[in-house]
Amino acid sequence: MKQTALVLSLVLTLALGIAMPAMSDDDEAESGFSADFVADFERVGGRLVQLAEAIPADKFGWAPTEGVRTVSEVYMHVVGVNFFMPPGLGSAPPEGMEMPEDPMAFMQEMEANVTSQTDVVEKLKASFEFAAASVPTVTDLETEINLFGFPASKRAYLFILMNHAHEHLGQSIAYARSIGVTPPWSQPQEDGDDG
Repeated sequence: MKQTALVLSLVLTLALGIAMPAMSDDDEAESGFSADFVADFERVGGRLVQLAEAIPADKFGWAPTEGVRTVSEVYMHVVGVNFFMPPGLGSAPPEGMEMPEDPMAFMQEMEANVTSQTDVVEKLKASFEFAAASVPTVTDLETEINLFGFPASKRAYLFILMNHAHEHLGQSIAYARSIGVTPPWSQPQEDGDDG
């Protein structure tokens, strides 16, 4: 019985080896954790940009109630995290941007001062491009760091970066629908038929 199991195991191993092509280092780079992370991060970033472009410029100062972020502030909050978290994980800072001593105060200042649709969309795009390019440069994912007052691995902080983008995409969808804007990807698709 043991001999039969051993033979079956060997046959299965050989079959899988023949059926699956060998993976080069380039293949691993294109299919590993970083590649999966970047693909989803770029997808959520693309949707945030689409939504920011779809919301009328005169609504960027709108908020659903007093005491919460306006449309522009939500987007600029995402921008701030995208620009400041990767350097905290060990990547190079954005080119031409000096990292402030107090990133939280700097982010609040950006939220208050960058309010036009054109500027917000430009910074939103740049922040996602920067963060997506930074992720593959983050090494030692198991290393414990302390960015927001609690210790966690670099990998855990990458998940926070991703979850943060998704969280504010959901918030932005709710904002958009509250002012009558349907997310572009949710609109009925034209089938090309004029009839």
